[in-house]
Amino acid sequence: MKLSRVTPCMLLAAGCHAAYVQFIDCSDRSNASTLIPESFHAAVVPGRHAFEWRFDVVVGQLGRNACEIDSADVVPGFAIVDYNHDLEHVSGQVVNRSCRTTDRRGSRAKFTIASTFNRSSLLDTFRTTLELTSQDHTTFSCVKAVLTPTAPKTIRLLSLWLPVTTFILACIAACWPVQQNQSTHFKNTRIARPINLLAYIQFIFFSGSFSLQYPGFFQPLVGLCSWSTLMLPAGVVEATSPYPRAGVRDGIYEHNGTVTGAPGLELLTQMTGSPVKRQSWMNTLVLSLLIFFFLYIAIFIRYRSSNDIKVSGIRFAGLRSQLKNQYWTVMRLFLSCFMLPLSAWATYQFHDGYVFGYQTSIMAMLVLILLLTSFWWSWSQDSDMGSLIVQNPDALDGLRKTPRQYHALVLFSLMVLRGSVIGGLQTYTSVQIGILLGCEVIQLISMVYWVGLPSLVSLAGILSVSRLALFSLNTGFLPGVAEHSVRMLVAYIILCGHLMVLFCIFLLPTTFNLVILVHWTSQASAPGDNKERSSSTRRLFQLFGLSLTQHQKIETSLPLDIESATKCIPSDQLDLKNLLSEMIVKRETSFFSQEKADIASKSLSEFFTDVQGESEEIISKDPAIFSDSSSTLVPTKESSFEIRPATERSLDDLAAHLLATENLAIRNESLDHDLDRPINEYFISSSHNTYLLGRQVATRSKLAGYVATLSQGCRSVEIDCWDGRDGQPIVKHGYSLTKSISFRSVITTIQEHAFVVSDSPLWLSLEVHCSPSQRDIMAGIMVEVFGPSLLTEPLEGCIQALPSPNQLRGKILLKVKFAPTKNVQHINQDLLQSLAVYGAGKRLPRQGEVDIMRNFVYSVSETSFKKHVDSKQPLGLTDTNHMIRVYPDPNRVDSSNFDPLKCWRHGVQMVALNYQTDDSHMSLNQALFHGSSGYVLKAQPEVKHIHLQVDVLLARGIQGLSTVGPVYVEIELLAPDLLSPGVRTAAVPPLEQHTCFDQNLIVSIETKYSNLTFLRWAVKTAPDVLVSSGLAKLDNLKKGYRILPLRNPSRSNIEGGQLLFRI
Repeated sequence: MKLSRVTPCMLLAAGCHAAYVQFIDCSDRSNASTLIPESFHAAVVPGRHAFEWRFDVVVGQLGRNACEIDSADVVPGFAIVDYNHDLEHVSGQVVNRSCRTTDRRGSRAKFTIASTFNRSSLLDTFRTTLELTSQDHTTFSCVKAVLTPTAPKTIRLLSLWLPVTTFILACIAACWPVQQNQSTHFKNTRIARPINLLAYIQFIFFSGSFSLQYPGFFQPLVGLCSWSTLMLPAGVVEATSPYPRAGVRDGIYEHNGTVTGAPGLELLTQMTGSPVKRQSWMNTLVLSLLIFFFLYIAIFIRYRSSNDIKVSGIRFAGLRSQLKNQYWTVMRLFLSCFMLPLSAWATYQFHDGYVFGYQTSIMAMLVLILLLTSFWWSWSQDSDMGSLIVQNPDALDGLRKTPRQYHALVLFSLMVLRGSVIGGLQTYTSVQIGILLGCEVIQLISMVYWVGLPSLVSLAGILSVSRLALFSLNTGFLPGVAEHSVRMLVAYIILCGHLMVLFCIFLLPTTFNLVILVHWTSQASAPGDNKERSSSTRRLFQLFGLSLTQHQKIETSLPLDIESATKCIPSDQLDLKNLLSEMIVKRETSFFSQEKADIASKSLSEFFTDVQGESEEIISKDPAIFSDSSSTLVPTKESSFEIRPATERSLDDLAAHLLATENLAIRNESLDHDLDRPINEYFISSSHNTYLLGRQVATRSKLAGYVATLSQGCRSVEIDCWDGRDGQPIVKHGYSLTKSISFRSVITTIQEHAFVVSDSPLWLSLEVHCSPSQRDIMAGIMVEVFGPSLLTEPLEGCIQALPSPNQLRGKILLKVKFAPTKNVQHINQDLLQSLAVYGAGKRLPRQGEVDIMRNFVYSVSETSFKKHVDSKQPLGLTDTNHMIRVYPDPNRVDSSNFDPLKCWRHGVQMVALNYQTDDSHMSLNQALFHGSSGYVLKAQPEVKHIHLQVDVLLARGIQGLSTVGPVYVEIELLAPDLLSPGVRTAAVPPLEQHTCFDQNLIVSIETKYSNLTFLRWAVKTAPDVLVSSGLAKLDNLKKGYRILPLRNPSRSNIEGGQLLFRI
């Protein structure tokens, strides 16, 4: 590999005095004396009023020796049509003549001709006809050419250094130390700007590459010194060019930097060699691997330095795990920033390879497949994969993870398509430009769809519109669309447009941000500024290692200060109770003192009342706090005669009590457990396809599904009923490969376990596919087995409103939904239907067709419900006794769940989930109904600002779960209408017995659904690898020093896994 081709940095600022020439032979080849032009090279020195031209013309002669021509007999003359269409005849002078003879090509004569053209205007371009005649005016040769001098030096330097300077300033702003009072939007905007600018520079680079497809096509912008192509000088065009369709065949030969007659991408590959050869393509591959390796090492060093990992503690297994985890980070950055050129180079046409008759390379196709596979693998492994691809990620801060993923996937696909079109359709420029315009339109539509119309007036929206507008001007370069002079004008308009975008959208905001940052830095005078600045710089560098979501979470936390965070970490031999005692004394100075080992009874009582939020009645009844005998505040190793009086409790005793498993933060009963409202005013814990324990297909229906679901407090189970072959109804998942169980066994199992956990009313959601005879059998079985527990008649006094859960305690209610049938009258007279006293099943009615005289339970799939909500049509069920049950789509064959928050937001009473799948959505369901007997009273939406302060103190039980180094705790608030930015602690090394954080976090959110707000906590390792987590409804959390349980990533409880918080 020639490294001089890879790094031609010194040439970028070199002076240029080249002219761009496209010429065609207009000689009369029938004349034996005609000189055939084979090369036409031009150089120009611009003056104030004229151009001094020097042309090198290489000619040959048919059947004769061209070296026999006498230069004294050759008289050059030029007919010039300038930009203003003025015709001028200019004479020339042959200043030099040379001749060369080779065995392969024969003799060739080279004439050097000098001439002077007057300048016409700013857009200097000339259509020239050069005739070489004899003294007696006999024409020897004719050349028609288009001459375009390079752009003026000012424009060339501006087009080079404006992007370079802007990119450097944007990187400086992105890596500037973060101040705590900076908004998340401000931080994210300047973090994303270098990536946006890099994408725009690539856009200029590739759009400029189209300039060589046709004569005069954007020529002033593709000079030796122009940033848009970074091209190097190259030799003349030969008739053996591998691109005859685009170059030699149409008689157009191009010189002075236009390389071969090849179009477009040829210029872009001059840094590594033209990819028409496999050796040169290998240079490109090696360069890509070098960049990838550099990113890998840089990000790995950043990770180790930011987490303060000691070299002495490195083991091979740990190092291997760290390197493996950094792969996703590097791949995310590499693909986000370099996928466009990589896909263009990978699909570039090789002249010696054909697949299905198309000029391409099997190697290039394999590389493109490898790139796509790498992305998909990375995206599937990392939930935030591809976030950096989004060119305006700050606009997506409010989106949830899944929309952000799909938006990134759309933009990534457009990036790959752009590169493939640029590389693979070089000889089809009209199609090429059309597809690329379509890509710009799709990107703009995608942004409007995901972010909204207001995004069009943001800087990101203006950037997308500018890209579309500037690129659409390229249509002016297509054949037959405009004359050459118009093309020149369009070229300068595009150049001015690029400069305006770089200046207004990138340089000005970057400069403004730097001024603000410098001002904030100068105002910072706190003692800890230097430490915060160093920490913040490390975090800001993580833009090249973390997705936008991860970065946002880090930005909203306290400064990452490992030294400060590790001050509280004791040795493994230090008593954990002493450590917790120190944390308590530091925070509760009004109750305790480090100088006094014992705690007065009054101080202890005030502590439990004011800090722990325990009532006087509970404190007086709790033997674990004030008992003189078996109190948890008494060290268990002390003998009975050493037990101290209740008035002499120690801080260690208090710490032991707070570390006990009984001190859980999650209440077992809700604060307001009112069950006297009508039943349709409650959220009801509901199950979907309860009889299944696995997937929705190819599995076995089991009674254990009902036992497990009812034991979790579920108050609505589903039974799919079908005709049995022996005349007895069965339960199975219809139209699938699931095995069946008898209906009677299901009813018997439900009777045995219906009210073991809770005596709240139980709903049976029957989906009936049976014949009328077997429906009667079903009704008889339920009446027989359930007996008086089955509600068969409406309750007295409940005419205007539905009865309350308290009125229905110990009762089983039926919700009956029949399969579609034509005999509606027969169903209305059905015995089974008559048992559905308060649960007649029905499909969601159209607006205005709601029956307000009766009550129904409407069943609707998640997709249908989403469409109804997205159309912003009211459900029409306000002030009625109707209820809604939303169930998962049939295409969820893996028994996955949908987000119940979206349904609870709109007041859906029964959100039926697959209880057999313990995923994040099921965790929300469990958190909502925890300690509620399966019924939670709905509340009217009301805007409230929730401000939560959490002190993260200790973590236990996570040792052995983290093999990649330091861990941190992250918390966030989750509401139906908003997800708060996550906040996190500093990363600290985990110890064998416990991990100490001792840090304060503050998280806030403004929502209309405070009763549906949840706190999610997680222990993670950088970069954002989940170790353990938990979730709880905010209303169910107790204040004070409390224990939060932890679950591993597979959602199994971690033995001894606990987080000690102060809430």
